[in-house]
Amino acid sequence: MKLKYLYGIIIVCLSLTSTSIVKAQKHNNKTAILYGKLLNFGATVELEDFSELQYIVPKSHNAVIELKEDSSFHVEIPIEKPAYFRLGRNKLYLSPGDRLDVVIDKGNPTGVKIKGKGSEANFYLRNAPFPKGGSYLDAGTNLKETPTETLEFLMEEAKKMQTSLDKIKGISKDFRMLESARIRADLVKSIFGVKGYAGIKSQFRKKGEGFIQEYIDAFEIIAKPAKDSLLKDFVDPKFLQIEVYRDILKLLPLETFSNKKYVRGIQDWENAVDLATKKIKPQNDKNILPSFRAEIASIQNPVYKDALNKLLDEKLKFGNGDLAKDLVFNKTDGSTTTLSSLKGKVIYIDIWATWCGPCLGEMPYLETLKEKYKSNENVAIVSLSIDDKAEPWLKNLEKRNPGGIQWHIDRAKLSDYEVAAIPRYILIDKDFKVAEMMAPRASDPKIEENLNRLLAK
Repeated sequence: MKLKYLYGIIIVCLSLTSTSIVKAQKHNNKTAILYGKLLNFGATVELEDFSELQYIVPKSHNAVIELKEDSSFHVEIPIEKPAYFRLGRNKLYLSPGDRLDVVIDKGNPTGVKIKGKGSEANFYLRNAPFPKGGSYLDAGTNLKETPTETLEFLMEEAKKMQTSLDKIKGISKDFRMLESARIRADLVKSIFGVKGYAGIKSQFRKKGEGFIQEYIDAFEIIAKPAKDSLLKDFVDPKFLQIEVYRDILKLLPLETFSNKKYVRGIQDWENAVDLATKKIKPQNDKNILPSFRAEIASIQNPVYKDALNKLLDEKLKFGNGDLAKDLVFNKTDGSTTTLSSLKGKVIYIDIWATWCGPCLGEMPYLETLKEKYKSNENVAIVSLSIDDKAEPWLKNLEKRNPGGIQWHIDRAKLSDYEVAAIPRYILIDKDFKVAEMMAPRASDPKIEENLNRLLAK
């Protein structure tokens, strides 16, 4: 199929996103019910808010699903209006009154089985691409031999998704509009991602830097009309509900967009996210935290403002200087122990997982730190895995044979400690008080200074 023809089809299909979204129909029911089986997850699973509030709300906002021994579950989610959630690698769109019977395998997100009220939208979402992998590029595996073939492929993938969406019956106008926006944003993400992925694709690297640069330059030329058209008039705060739209915000020409109300709405969200992620979450000094109330008051959107106040309230409840919240850990022999069993010692906790590259990169530094303090009975250095299952953790330990304390915990049990990104480090003093919720990494020379300071008290 000719590129020009394909391009025309895509733009026609995606032009729907420039119209206003119809307000969701009101429901009397204020809950959504999920039940079924979650395979290859841990003992508990976090149902993460995947809307535009993802980075603003506190971790305690997310529902924690307890699994039975046969991996079955039943949970009722309070919900005021339709919203996106994430369960493992699967996206869900839940509305008040939904009742979904699901079987989700964490290792096979496209193989999800869903039935019940609300199933049409959620079954469609099983094939939504993964933005962190470059959307339709699939981490670069879908790059073709020529730039023209790559652009044609990306256009065709977007067309297929739009055709699939158009065929679905029983979904709301709101969901249909949002998903058209997702297709358009995924296409943007893919086109702009070619430059980065071309440089790491093994087949291209074998041909040399000259080939890669020529490929990128040629693609930039032929893709420019598509880029310009896709980004034009694609500014609407409602689309912030889509994670890939949030990913491409920096590409949107906000300064040239005529609807200043929409621009202010997006800028307000950006200000709220910056306040949450760059100021409130990293700050654990309770004397400083209240000062952020004034900045929260400057946020215009009442939903964002409420979420930020709740986040700040959570931070004020528990942080540096407070008694550590006790935790129950699994040991390598299958028995359990507690954090409080280490009371009286200075405790340094390294939170990691076998799938976390940066975590594994810190391990040699952690082993060096253990060696320096191995004869000091007043120091406990804990390697704490948050792998979903114990098997990968145990296999990793067998392979590396590290020293010291090796424990495992379900990630959901760490909600009080606001564990999001890893590696993450926590420092607790001899009085069992939190010295640093966000302690330095093992590779940071400051950690020895901090350990020694606490030991000297």
